[in-house]
Amino acid sequence: MDEQNIKEILQIILNSLQGKEFIWRLEGSANLKIQGVEVSVQDLDITTNDEGIEVFRNALKKYIVKDFFSQKINGYSIVCDINNFEIEINSYGDRELDMFNKTEKIFWNGLRIPILPLEYAKKFYEFIDRKEKVDLISKYLLDLLKA
Repeated sequence: MDEQNIKEILQIILNSLQGKEFIWRLEGSANLKIQGVEVSVQDLDITTNDEGIEVFRNALKKYIVKDFFSQKINGYSIVCDINNFEIEINSYGDRELDMFNKTEKIFWNGLRIPILPLEYAKKFYEFIDRKEKVDLISKYLLDLLKA
């Protein structure tokens, strides 16, 4: 998935949400990519709360391919197919993983996107024991400091 695909999908999602204000943010590799980290993006991950799951469920109903309670995250998960790409929307049962108080909105390619800044994304990946992502973010942040 390249930046153009990411932008098109995010545009569809934002249009579907019609300016609704609720808690959510981009997560995963796409979150890293739009902040400048060179990473391969296979799908889009979004984190929200239980209220947000309902908003997404209604706004994206024509794209939903799976809607279930996930034991793995102890919360609800919705999987959508938009432009033949997978979008996974999760509401974690473990509120420590949410880090919603660390979310920031940035402008990226003309879109206003809620993201998790890299320093907190790194902590998130440490929580879930994804060492390769922690190392990738650490290297990127170190390279930024050197520049």
